[in-house]
Amino acid sequence: STLAALIVIGTGAMTGATLSPVMLGLFIDELGLTASQASLALAAENGAYALGLLLFYLVLHRARRPMLAAIGLVVMIVTSLLTARAGGFVPLLAIRGAFGLAMGFPAPTVFAACAGRADPQRVWAIATFVNLTYAALLLTLSGWIAQNFGLAGIVAVLAGVALIGLACTRAIPPAPPAAQEPPAAAGGWTLNRPAICGALALLCLYAGHTTLWSFQERMGLAVGLDRSQVGVLLGVSVLGATAGAILSMTAGHRFGQRGPNALAFAGLVASALLLAMPVMAAYVAGAVIVKTAWFFGLPFILGALARLDRSGRWSSMGAALLALGSAIGPAIGATLASRGAHMIGFLAAGLYLLSFLFTLPLFAADRLASDR
Repeated sequence: STLAALIVIGTGAMTGATLSPVMLGLFIDELGLTASQASLALAAENGAYALGLLLFYLVLHRARRPMLAAIGLVVMIVTSLLTARAGGFVPLLAIRGAFGLAMGFPAPTVFAACAGRADPQRVWAIATFVNLTYAALLLTLSGWIAQNFGLAGIVAVLAGVALIGLACTRAIPPAPPAAQEPPAAAGGWTLNRPAICGALALLCLYAGHTTLWSFQERMGLAVGLDRSQVGVLLGVSVLGATAGAILSMTAGHRFGQRGPNALAFAGLVASALLLAMPVMAAYVAGAVIVKTAWFFGLPFILGALARLDRSGRWSSMGAALLALGSAIGPAIGATLASRGAHMIGFLAAGLYLLSFLFTLPLFAADRLASDR
């Protein structure tokens, strides 16, 4: 089906992000980079990805979607294979930058196609569940692949999943006629305030998420856990994430949108405050609750943003700000970490509250649109 093809393309396009921790280590071990250089290569990839999403919002939404996705996936295949042959830091920087920019072509076409479906919230919940399951399996296998085949094996996986996605691009539906798009989507620079709020909500949400995620090991060590125990706990927390995605998928519209959204944010704020407490039981509870609330609430926000703009441009902009938030959060957290692990929890709680406030206009507009 079309939905299955979209999920295959989207999941394959994001495989690079899933494997980035493994690739960072291989850049250091096999290509002889320093830790700082390897990190910069991945940062260039992420920055270029955000640029690709922004380009889709500005101009590339006019391109034929199957063709745009195919071009991006072909470049991803080529740059994946070139990665193993990179001769040093500068070539790797250029190759991974090109890969990230190309990743920003198929991803927004999938976002846009999902936005045009009848129930984008349910679509996002299904896609989230599939992505989580796929990521868990892939990360489980990645250590074995890296151990036996090195960087060549990992980039072969990237090229392989991009090739599978390329075979599915014909299933991407064309963009709707301009007459079917809302004025904010068709008119270029017309302000769509609820959509702007939705995109800003994603920025703050992921700034909070990545702040906690980046420092969660340090916070676990601070309450007396060792690294192996923290690793097991973070693995278990993925089960909470899967449960959250399933709950979002089954809830649908039964309880409206605003109630589940408020419940998700209540869970996020509570989890951040629990993680801020210097108590092991609180840390364990917070680590599981944050993942459950995260993946329960996210499809509601993505679905509401998609319903406000069926062209998918604002979904792409939201994804770009999401990526920006993922970079901003840890940067702010790094300035507070010296004051104690509890400050990270308080920072995340504040970011979650700000994100929740931005969702209020989004869901108010979504409700008005659905009542018409």
